[in-house]
Amino acid sequence: MTWTDHPRRVAFNTVVTADYSLTDADGERLDDSKQSGPMRYVHGHVTLLPALERALEGAEVGSTVTVELPPEAAYGERQENLVFEANRTALPDDLELYPGRQLRSGSHGRQFSLRVVRLTDQGAILDGNHPLAGKQLCFRVTIKDVRAASTQEAQSGRPEPLPDQARP
Repeated sequence: MTWTDHPRRVAFNTVVTADYSLTDADGERLDDSKQSGPMRYVHGHVTLLPALERALEGAEVGSTVTVELPPEAAYGERQENLVFEANRTALPDDLELYPGRQLRSGSHGRQFSLRVVRLTDQGAILDGNHPLAGKQLCFRVTIKDVRAASTQEAQSGRPEPLPDQARP
């Protein structure tokens, strides 16, 4: 038997293309593939939330999977100790600050994101929580395509760009 003799299912080292919607516990739409484009990933390389990836394991092309994740299985509980005021003198002089701005920081190979919450007289209030921390999330994922990953995709854990996504 060959790969094509079996229903195409999500499994380790398959490239999955899916449409999705993401809502919170109140049903508010947070993201979807209409806004952001289809989800494409190599299954089994933990590029998605682990609980979401486990829920998609074995899903067939054409199927829709709905997954509700509590905060601890998604982006964790919100941690107030990750919200702090940064003095302007501790930030790069040429850094433009405005509410909603995402900043990257870190050293020794450890990077993290900070979001500017608001400006203060001394600098800015920064938030190191993921924007979805503390939220119950509901993913609705429709599997559009599943194929075996190429050797390069399996090694890197990332799908090759589609022809219209190739860089010049």
